[in-house]
Amino acid sequence: MSIGGGAARAAVVAAQAAMLVTFAPAESGACACGAFVADDKLSAQQETALVDLNGRTESITLSVLARSTADEAAFLMPVPARARFEVADADLFAELDEISKPDVQVEEVVVDGDGAGGAAAGDGGATVVDHVEVGPYDVAQLAGSDATAVTAWLDDNGFTMPADLSGALTPYLAEGWLVVAVRLSPSSGSLEDGLPPMRVSFETDTPVYPMRLSATAEHVQPLRLYVLADHRVDVSNPAPEGPEPELTFAGRVTPAAAHPELAKALTGPRFLTRYDGVFLPEHITSDIRITDAATDEPYRGSSW
Repeated sequence: MSIGGGAARAAVVAAQAAMLVTFAPAESGACACGAFVADDKLSAQQETALVDLNGRTESITLSVLARSTADEAAFLMPVPARARFEVADADLFAELDEISKPDVQVEEVVVDGDGAGGAAAGDGGATVVDHVEVGPYDVAQLAGSDATAVTAWLDDNGFTMPADLSGALTPYLAEGWLVVAVRLSPSSGSLEDGLPPMRVSFETDTPVYPMRLSATAEHVQPLRLYVLADHRVDVSNPAPEGPEPELTFAGRVTPAAAHPELAKALTGPRFLTRYDGVFLPEHITSDIRITDAATDEPYRGSSW
C-alpha cells in the first residue's frame, strides 16, 4: 500500500499522538535499522530483517522483538527516498529461519572436568510528505534539511526524541534522506508481546540497510539480515572496529507450498543470503552496504 493521506486525518492523528507527550515521558532504544521512542524503557532483544532487491526497488521487512512494558511507542527509520509502508506476516521469518538453519554436526571431544528520498523541504523546516494508517500503525513520512526542525515536528506530534537521536539524524538529512515515523499502539497492551513486522519499500541505486542510528543504543545490537536478490551478496561491516557479520547461508530458493509467505516474493528462482552479527554501538559508524558477491557458490554454516 502506498503512503498517502489527507490533512484532516493527519490533524486527528497528531492530536491523538499529542497525548503521548502530555502523559508519558519518552524513553529511547535504538535498534539496528532505526530507533524506538517509547513511554517506558525499551531495548531490542533481536532484530531480523529481509532486504528484497528487485531492480532499483528495495524493500526492507523488519521484525524486532523488544523487551518492554511500554504500551505506546514510535519507530523512526531513515530512508534514502520516498517510501511506501505495509504490514507483513511474521510467518515469513519462520520460513526463512527454516530454510537457512545451519547443519548440525556432532564432534566427540574429551575434556577434563565439567564441561543477537524523497520530497525537498525548504527553509530548514520539516515537511510531511505522506501520512497513512496501516493496520495497528500510524505512519508519517518527513523530509527536512535541519535535524532540529524535524525533531520539533516529531515532538509536536507525539514522537519525542532524545538529543542523541536527533544528532544521529543529521548525516541522513544532509544527504537528502527522509524519516519514516511510525506510531505503535499494540493491541496486546505492551510491546513485549510483539507487533506485526513492518515493510518499507523505496527506490535506490545503492542497496543499503540503515544502521547509523544504532550508534546511540545502550546495548549490543544483534542482527539477523536476509537478502533476497538475483545473486549471492556481500555486506559491509557497519562497525569496522568489531567483528564482521558472519555468513550463515547462501543458496537459491524457489516458490514452494511449504513456504507460502516467501513464495509471495518470488516469481521464480532467486538467491537468498543470510548474515548474523552482534555489534557494539560505539563501533557503529556507517550503514550496511550490499553488493553482488564474486560467486554464487551455495553455503550453509554448521552448528556444533
